[in-house]
Amino acid sequence: MNWLKSSCHNSGLIIVTVIICGYAVSFNNATGWAIAWMVLGLDLLSILSLLPRLSRVTVQAKLIPTATGQLLACTLPKSWRTANVTLNLTAPAIPAIFNPATDRFETTAPLSRGIYTDLNVTLTKTDPLHLLMKKHRQSLKTMLIVPPRPQPAAAQTLFNQLQPILRTTQAGTNDQPGFETQDFRAYQPGDPSNQIDWKLSARQQQPMLRVLNSDEPQTWCWVFLATTDDKLEERLAAFYSFVQLVSALPAQVLLIGQTQQLITPTATETFASYQPYRATDVPTTTIRQHRVVVFGDDSPLTTALVTALQPHNALVTTVQWPEGGVSDV
Repeated sequence: MNWLKSSCHNSGLIIVTVIICGYAVSFNNATGWAIAWMVLGLDLLSILSLLPRLSRVTVQAKLIPTATGQLLACTLPKSWRTANVTLNLTAPAIPAIFNPATDRFETTAPLSRGIYTDLNVTLTKTDPLHLLMKKHRQSLKTMLIVPPRPQPAAAQTLFNQLQPILRTTQAGTNDQPGFETQDFRAYQPGDPSNQIDWKLSARQQQPMLRVLNSDEPQTWCWVFLATTDDKLEERLAAFYSFVQLVSALPAQVLLIGQTQQLITPTATETFASYQPYRATDVPTTTIRQHRVVVFGDDSPLTTALVTALQPHNALVTTVQWPEGGVSDV
């Protein structure tokens, strides 16, 4: 297809050249031959300028974090950064424009959530007079992880709903949770890793956990469950932003989808690849002795999951989407 487009563009110049040369041969006058030789000279210069092969161009791609999401930036080798070379994204099909300030091509819209291992770009080169052009399609092998888009307002709304039971000020304003250390004990599986005192652990030759004054026996667990694609992106984005907002709290994160994964708040690849839970049976979990908040949809499976969690945990709570209070179950 790229070859066909280039051929259609170049055929116009070929037709003009044939007509002018035909006029010079037919009428055999000085003016006709002068114009013909001038056009042939321009054609030769244009052809020579297109001799470097686009297949040798190495395109580097990377993500640019912004307040609205992740933009994609593509950088060409310095010798190819001219006005005669343009780049277009074909997979994903997002417009990209050249940014003179950064000397690279950048998408005009954020990438959708996902893990991008293969990008397709089309390089277009024209001669200085824009008479001829050629194109080359290139596949880029990448590992670009795009998490859900930031939703700080939605995250704050969720936090406000849960604040009465969290009994803490907004997390994320300091590096520490804001609690004083009361005691130390040996680390046990399931304890929050962000409360491990590494200096004391090195002296004791075993992981030691800080016990905080305001701690209750159970830590928090944020559980996300979606059974359909309906409102999936906005809810997952709100949940992801909420997890980042309260990352200083001792808590675990459980994503229940096609796979069930207990992760850390910084595991962006898991959020990027999340797909809804498609099974019909109630998902089973190993969450025990926690204070659980279920971020689920209105499906019967969410209600059944809450019911299954109740006997094994001190508190099971749900949130309302997108607005509303928190309901204790």
